[in-house]
Amino acid sequence: MENLMEFRDILNNASSLSWKDSLFLPNDKNWSLDTTCYLFDLDDLEDDEEIPQYAIENNLMYVLSISDIQDIVDNAKQQRPQCSELELFQAFLYYYKNDAFISF
Repeated sequence: MENLMEFRDILNNASSLSWKDSLFLPNDKNWSLDTTCYLFDLDDLEDDEEIPQYAIENNLMYVLSISDIQDIVDNAKQQRPQCSELELFQAFLYYYKNDAFISF
């Protein structure tokens, strides 16, 4: 079974996810809270693989590590303890585009 989750579940449960996993999202970058995400531990790849076969077959791209997602969520919640899903998503997009944490 593949490790698939909705993006909202990743943001809402980031602290309980394995920091070893990496986040894969659709190549079209038309992401939302409802987007289905693929989690995969890159250490499980075969030597000649760069990304998991499932990601290739489903047109997914590596986005960030779960460790990065955890840091994004932690930073957002330090600024806004009652951070909404949408604010967490905005914090993720900001980090992805700017390689920096958002300031609310």
